[in-house]
Formats: sequence, structure tokens, C-alpha cells
Amino acid sequence: MIQDGWFYERSFHNKFSMGWKVKKILHSEQSKFQRIDVLETDAVGKLLLLDGKTMVSDLDEFVYHEVMAHIPYMVSRKCENVLIIGGGDGGVVREFARHQDIKQIDLVEIDERVIEVSKKFFPECTQALDDPRVNILPQDGFAFIKQKKSFYDVIVIDSTDPADFASGLFTQGFYQDVYDALTEDGIMMNQTENPFLDEYNIKNIYQNMRKAFPFVQSFNAPMSIYPGVFWTFGFDPQKGLREQTCAKKNFNI
Repeated sequence: MIQDGWFYERSFHNKFSMGWKVKKILHSEQSKFQRIDVLETDAVGKLLLLDGKTMVSDLDEFVYHEVMAHIPYMVSRKCENVLIIGGGDGGVVREFARHQDIKQIDLVEIDERVIEVSKKFFPECTQALDDPRVNILPQDGFAFIKQKKSFYDVIVIDSTDPADFASGLFTQGFYQDVYDALTEDGIMMNQTENPFLDEYNIKNIYQNMRKAFPFVQSFNAPMSIYPGVFWTFGFDPQKGLREQTCAKKNFNI
């Protein structure tokens, strides 16, 4: 909602709000799937909104994208094939593309317009989409993941909030499909909201992950544009190999 030159994102059942002073509305459209807006703000530079929810800003996009890509890469025993579901802004792809031992990066984004808008307004995020190892697949992630078995070393679920068409990305059935698509030592990463402003029942999200994965971990990072700033991420090794994997990389969860 834009009011008196400010954009306000309301969340937590309309009990919480964060606001940014808007210099200019750079882009607005209704795609087949969602509303896409880009604002120029005083505080965080360009700000990407999907259905009125903050997604990416110039100021802190690197935090989210580095967490989602480099942590599973560092922990994995082998990272050659990567799948990203969502993430049309390209930031997670950019971070994985920094690693030359990765052979294939598949980006499954249902809304092509998010990719095109990001190319125009966030070129620093989309710079790796032309990498020859990257396959851009404008498909439904639910259907795509069912076609893959024991193939990906890392799968990142870079989703919006668990609402509308994205809600299925937080279900037990979907996590089981992700588990089946991973190699024996594969890892899933996903964003799991703010536990203090628990609008989407985070406990249920983690319970769904635990029904599919033998080890489920969580960590956090500060995201200045997300409600409450304190943001959590799920880390899910496929098999019971968490301790050996972490020891191999000298990386502690």
C-alpha cells in the first residue's frame, strides 16, 4: 500500500507494518500469476514487490542470496547439479554460478515476467542468467520436481510466502518430491519466515519437512526489508549424513 509517498507492507494478520519512503514508482503490472511492482526508495534503493510483498532490494539482496547458495554449497560433498525453484530475480543463480565446479543450474520459475522485470531493474542480480550452465525453465515447480529422481545435489526453494499458488511449496508432499529428486547426499534449502511474526504456522512447515527429511536444521540471517528483519532458513540433508558432511567441510551448523 502506498500512502502519502510511503510504501507500507502489512503483515502478521494486519498487526505489524514496515514502511519505506518512495521516490518513484518505476514499474507496475499484473502478470498471469501476481502483481509485480518496482519502487525507487530513499532507504533501500530499488525494491521489488510481488503482490505487495517485499522480495528484493538493492541494499540487502546479497544477504538472502548468499545464504541460500553458499551454505549448501560449502556443506555438500559434491555440488554439480543445482535446482532453484522460484528465484526469478536471479540472485541465487548468480551466487551458485560463482563456483566453477557446478555443471548445471536449473531455474524453474513459473512467472516469466518476474525474470524479465528483474533483468531490467536488477541487472546485478540477473547477470548470471546467461551463463551456459544455466537453464531457465518457465514451468510449475510442483510438476517439474515429480519428474526428477536422485539427480540434484542441491535444491533451493526460493519461494514467496506460503500463500496462494506458493502455499504448495511448504507441504509434506512437495518436500517428499524434493527428497526423491536429491542425490543420496543432497541438500534442500528453503526460506521459513519470521518466527516472531508467525503468520503462516512455521511449526507446521518444519513438521512437514521432518516427515520427509531425517535431519532438519534452521538458522537465521538479518533481512532488513522482510517483516521483523529476523529471517529463518531451513537446511535439510537428504540422508543421515549431516555430521560427516559438516566435518568434511569444517563447517558447523
